[in-house]
Amino acid sequence: MVQKTSMSRGPYPPSQEIPMEVFDPSPQGKYSKRKGRFKRSDGSTSSDTTSNSFVRQGSAESYTSRPSDSDVSLEEDREALRKEAERQALAQLEKAKTKPVAFAVRTNVGYNPSPGDEVPVHGVAITFEPKDFLHIKEKYNNDWWIGRLVKEGCEVGFIPSPVKLDSLRLLQEQKLRQSRLSSSKSGDNSSSSLGDVVTGTRRPTPPASGNEMTNLAFELDPIELEDEEAELGEHSGSAKTSVSSVTTPPPHGKRIPFFKKTEHVPPYDVVPSMRPIILVGPSLKGYEVTDMMQKALFDFLKHRFDGRISITRVTADISLAKRSVLNNPSKHIIIERSNTRSSLAEVQSEIERIFELARTLQLVALDADTINHPAQLSKTSLAPIIVYIKITSPKVLQRLIKSRGKSQSKHLNVQIAASEKLAQCPPEMFDIILDENQLEDACEHLAEYLEAYWKATHPPSSTPPNPLLNRTMASAALAASPAPVSNLQVQVLTSLRRNLSFWGGLEATQQAREVPQQQEYTI
Repeated sequence: MVQKTSMSRGPYPPSQEIPMEVFDPSPQGKYSKRKGRFKRSDGSTSSDTTSNSFVRQGSAESYTSRPSDSDVSLEEDREALRKEAERQALAQLEKAKTKPVAFAVRTNVGYNPSPGDEVPVHGVAITFEPKDFLHIKEKYNNDWWIGRLVKEGCEVGFIPSPVKLDSLRLLQEQKLRQSRLSSSKSGDNSSSSLGDVVTGTRRPTPPASGNEMTNLAFELDPIELEDEEAELGEHSGSAKTSVSSVTTPPPHGKRIPFFKKTEHVPPYDVVPSMRPIILVGPSLKGYEVTDMMQKALFDFLKHRFDGRISITRVTADISLAKRSVLNNPSKHIIIERSNTRSSLAEVQSEIERIFELARTLQLVALDADTINHPAQLSKTSLAPIIVYIKITSPKVLQRLIKSRGKSQSKHLNVQIAASEKLAQCPPEMFDIILDENQLEDACEHLAEYLEAYWKATHPPSSTPPNPLLNRTMASAALAASPAPVSNLQVQVLTSLRRNLSFWGGLEATQQAREVPQQQEYTI
């Protein structure tokens, strides 16, 4: 009876299984460590030992992530060195403001600085576009120059050297190539996976023809690079600000075939420190109408910019001073054998003389006998200011030529053809077009342009006197062709009054003739 009662009072019914966790199989008994279980919110269980291990692991990571004293000291040393280098760069930048211009360049690429360009002083890099002009004061290091953009209101800053621009261009092309490869791979993978799932079979591999083999080699075209860069900037948003931009202008004309070797264009072209002024039009030089108009303008420039301008005559054919010819000795023989009026040695000496005159930062006006079209100087390193004296009406030019006598009238067709050829040029080929009816208006138009150019090349922070001025002006006075310069000035002085009265009388006559024609046309 006692046994039955004890069995009936047991905590577990006979049909239920006793959980084994109640008994402790370890020999340590009640002092043994039990694996207590707790229930999570999702219904799963975990032990206390695992949770304790997570806590210990987190505490170890938090301990090791703290920087040591040596790391902190290294960072402080680097920051101190960076600040010291920036302070020295600022001091050198201030000294360079009063230094003379060492040389000038014309840009063939554009540059937009970014924080990752390692500028010596943050925020003092100069932004420029293709075909801009830069005055270089001195070399800071292999990657940076100190200079300024030739524009009014621009101060001295840091300009990337050709080595720096090439490295930035290569880095930019590499990133664009990687983005192109990643986009092409992602597109191929998505299309191939869809095709395999739908059809259930592999697509046949197309035969490798010659055209397809050429597609495997990525040819970096400047236009494609700029288009992809613009697309990446639109899609990525802030990616454009973190990468410096080195842009190249698109090539004119058709695209060069892939089998033709493309010529590498340098980022800069060395040009005179002051762009020389060259007059063209209204027709050919050597004839009275063109010579009289140009001499009247030269005389005005001489008096208006007295002490700031040097007018010199150039008899050599400076159109032969192309960069490809002067830099390639193999082409010298071809030029020497051709029937040219000037030898390359003479042309080279004239170019050096022009560069020497421009180093004084004075205005330089060239009376070039052989220059009648802006295309003659487009491939030279002179980068001149082309002034086009334009007579809009061909009938007016015909009357001007006929009024000079039979000696000029017999060459009428040649002068009219030259005038029409100049009129066909796009306005971008000229820096300034003088199409005013009055000589005084044309002179004032030219003077305003040159005054603005003078302010752009002579900032207030620079020192007005140039130490090279006296030496260069003395050497220029002893240079070649001093007699034509003096003859030119005498001819200008004697012909100015005649030109003024001639233009005024001719214009009055032309207006008197055009009024009846307009009335007749109206009727």
